[in-house]
Amino acid sequence: MRLSDTLPTTMPLSKLVSSIVCILLFAFLSSTTSAQTQPPKPAPLPFAAQPQPSPEEQANFPPQLLEELSAIKADALSDDYAYRQVAHLTENIGPRPSGSPQAKAAVDYVAAELRQLGLDVHLEEVKVPHWVRGAETAELTEYAGQAAGTTQKIILTALGGSTSTPIEGATADVVVVNNFDELKALGRDKVVGKIVLFNEPFDKQKASAGLAFMAYSEAVRYRGAGPRAAAELGAVAALVRSVGSADFRLPHTGFSAPAGIPAGAVTADGTRFTCPRSTTVEAAVLLASRRYS
Repeated sequence: MRLSDTLPTTMPLSKLVSSIVCILLFAFLSSTTSAQTQPPKPAPLPFAAQPQPSPEEQANFPPQLLEELSAIKADALSDDYAYRQVAHLTENIGPRPSGSPQAKAAVDYVAAELRQLGLDVHLEEVKVPHWVRGAETAELTEYAGQAAGTTQKIILTALGGSTSTPIEGATADVVVVNNFDELKALGRDKVVGKIVLFNEPFDKQKASAGLAFMAYSEAVRYRGAGPRAAAELGAVAALVRSVGSADFRLPHTGFSAPAGIPAGAVTADGTRFTCPRSTTVEAAVLLASRRYS
C-alpha cells in the first residue's frame, strides 16, 4: 500500500506532515518492539571458557556422578601422581617418536602402570612411520663484521619429519621474516634459492597474563606451516625460531607439515646472531634424517 492511498488528497500541508510523522513513528516503534520480542543472541564465550551443557547432556550426568567426578578431580589436583608419571615419560624414557624404542618403552610402561591399578590392558601391534634424526649443524658463513677465516656457530635441530639436506649441506642467503604476510610480500623472486627464517617471538607478556595457550598457538603456526609456505616460493630450506618462553641456547622442535625441504628450529639466541647483522647473511645448514615406512 502506498502512503498516498491512505491520505485524503485535500488534506492541508500541516496535517499531511503530522500524519507522515505519526506513520514513521509508528513504524519505528513497531520495529523496536519486534526487535525486543526476539530472543536475545547468546553472548560469545570468552577464550577458553567452558561451554554450558545442554539439558540432554545434563541428563547423562546425574548429580551423584558429578559429585563423584568432582571428588576425583579434587584428589587428582592435590596429588602429584600425574606429574610423576609425566616426568618419568619425558625425563627417563625421553623423546618418543613413532616407531622408536622409546615409544615402545612408553607403551609398555603405561600398560604396566594401568595393570597395577587393576585395569585389564590389551596391547595390539600396529605399523607406523618411523623417522630417525641424524647429524644437525649450522653456521653463518658470511655476515657483516666477520673476521677473516671465521664462522658463527648456530644451534639448531631438525623439525619432526624433516627431509635431509644434501650430504654436503645447504648453503644460501638467509631471508628473515616475522610473519606469513612478510613472506608473501617478498614474492617468489626474493625467496627462491634462499633459506627462510621465521623469526616470530613467543609472547611472554600474554603468557604471564594467563593466556599461555594463545601465545603458543600464535607462535607455533610458523613451525607447523612455515616450511611448506617457504617451499611453495622456492626456498631451499626453512628455519623457525624455537617456540617457547625460554631464551636458552637449546632448540625446541615439534611437528611440522611435510614441506619437501629441510626444516629446523634455531634457538632464540641463534636468531639474535642471524637477524640484525646485515641484510645479506649466508648460512650453511646440514640436517640429516632417515624415514622408514
